[in-house]
Amino acid sequence: RDRIGGRIYTHTFGAAAAAAAKSSTSKEEKKQGGGGGGKGEEDLRNAEKDNDNDNDNDGDGEQDTGKKQKKKKKKRKKKKKKSSPENNTAEGAAQQPASKTTIKADLGANYMHKCWAKEGQPVFQLAHKLGIRVGLAAGGRFANTECARWFDHKTGKAIPTVTVARCHVRNTKHHARMSKLALTLKNADISVAQLLSSSEEYVHKRMHTTKFSPLEKAIHYKITSRQWGYVSELEDTGLALIAGDGKTGLEGYEDQDHIGSEHHVRQVAALMEKQIRENDNPKIHKCDPATGGGHDRLVVDGYHPFIIDHLLADCGGVRIDLNKSVQKLSINDPVASDIQLDDKRYWNASKQNLNRPKTLQVTCRDGSIYNCQYAICTVSLGVLKSRSKHSAISWEPKLSSMKRECIDSLGMGTHNKVVMRFREEDVFWPPSTPQLLSPDPRFHFLNLNAYGKTGLMLCHVWPPHADEWRAKSDEKVVGEAISVLRGMFAAEYRRKKCPKPIESVVTRWDTDPFSMGSYSYLKPGSSWNHLQILNLPHPQVGEARVFFAGEAASMKGWQCVDGAFESGVRAAMAVAQCYGMKEADDDKQPKEKKKKKKDGKK
Repeated sequence: RDRIGGRIYTHTFGAAAAAAAKSSTSKEEKKQGGGGGGKGEEDLRNAEKDNDNDNDNDGDGEQDTGKKQKKKKKKRKKKKKKSSPENNTAEGAAQQPASKTTIKADLGANYMHKCWAKEGQPVFQLAHKLGIRVGLAAGGRFANTECARWFDHKTGKAIPTVTVARCHVRNTKHHARMSKLALTLKNADISVAQLLSSSEEYVHKRMHTTKFSPLEKAIHYKITSRQWGYVSELEDTGLALIAGDGKTGLEGYEDQDHIGSEHHVRQVAALMEKQIRENDNPKIHKCDPATGGGHDRLVVDGYHPFIIDHLLADCGGVRIDLNKSVQKLSINDPVASDIQLDDKRYWNASKQNLNRPKTLQVTCRDGSIYNCQYAICTVSLGVLKSRSKHSAISWEPKLSSMKRECIDSLGMGTHNKVVMRFREEDVFWPPSTPQLLSPDPRFHFLNLNAYGKTGLMLCHVWPPHADEWRAKSDEKVVGEAISVLRGMFAAEYRRKKCPKPIESVVTRWDTDPFSMGSYSYLKPGSSWNHLQILNLPHPQVGEARVFFAGEAASMKGWQCVDGAFESGVRAAMAVAQCYGMKEADDDKQPKEKKKKKKDGKK
């Protein structure tokens, strides 16, 4: 489940280079008397200046002109002659010139989940309707650790599949034991880490197995942290996450002796090898339930042109104000007991609540004020927690104590990404394998090159490692990611003369004031009931005026884009009902069509 909580942000790699190339053409036309130049020439100069800064670290920030420029050119030529692949490192290798093509990559959510739900998954339905291009996730789910090729980042050698299979089989037995314990303990204030530790001890004694080797221990840690702690540390993840599984199909696995035997492990390894081969070179196709069944799908061209542009086109003349940071939301209604449902002040002749006074006031940090009848609040849980003074919202009247307790009880985790772009000829990893892993706990590599995004490598990073970036520069983070990737494929990296990425982006969702995290999670002591409480409108006594939406407020699509989407539709419908509209026209239409078809009419 890649989640990023419905936060959508698509980055275009190669945009600066493409602008520079376009500008160069315009410049040539101007020389020939064809006009152009202007802004395009400025883009070209900026691109050239950026390239100089990237390739030469001894400058003092002054603009290169005349003799100075010639000297620098000579100096760069000497550097090229002196440098050899052996002397270059990930941090010190020369930057390559950028390609003129552009490639889009999502820095937020980039998968569709729960595609098995079909009609119950609104984003999947929309993708099918619009013919959105997708690729199946390797092994059926995002960041799959079974359908991945593992390499030792210290030796550069492939890790035998049977070693990985042994860790996975043991993990399955741990999962079975954890589920059993979680159902008996229910909402106890216990973490997944405690549950896992107890289960590991039980399985170890039950199987009379030897303890993991250091390599197997590292692999097992990576598998478990991905499975349960993908946005939070296992020590800070509540057992409600495991208890919520209900029946897992693993009942009794922990006590079956043949599961985990060497013979069984080798059978699993053979199946894993087959699955890995079948998932190489994933095909890009238009979203279709018949292709891929319930597998997760990677949204190849990005969520922004899919969801955002589609909704904007559907909005008609709806006014959208950007760069507005809400500081306060106040409701200036009469006392709750004075409001009656049939009050003529609020309802017109057609039972539509259009005459209601605009007593709800939204105040922004720039001083602008919006007076309205109702509001829908879709800010992230991190913003509701008031983690940043730049985005915290004060409420008048205050949110109920129940809702405040719910906001405190739920966690807002960090799932960051590093996206690097290399030249096509510099790709030094297996180009067609989607998932590439090493025992290093920090980076989980998704090879976007396999999905047709030439030279693009994406790294998923979860806590605690995603939280460690605050004290590091982007260059430092990228350097660490390259160091691991280079270690995994050392021989090919050296053969390709130690290439560096031509572009890179590092996300920092945990410090973005308007996000303050990636998506929500269940902390120890919290339960699924907290999601329902977060859904309750404000105020909870009297007439509802503010409705809530977002991934953290969705039981159907918690942590996912489809959850953010369906909760937004639900909140909009709640407001529509306040105006006396019981059902949207779009919902009635399909039923009428079906009825006509049944009657034999066109």
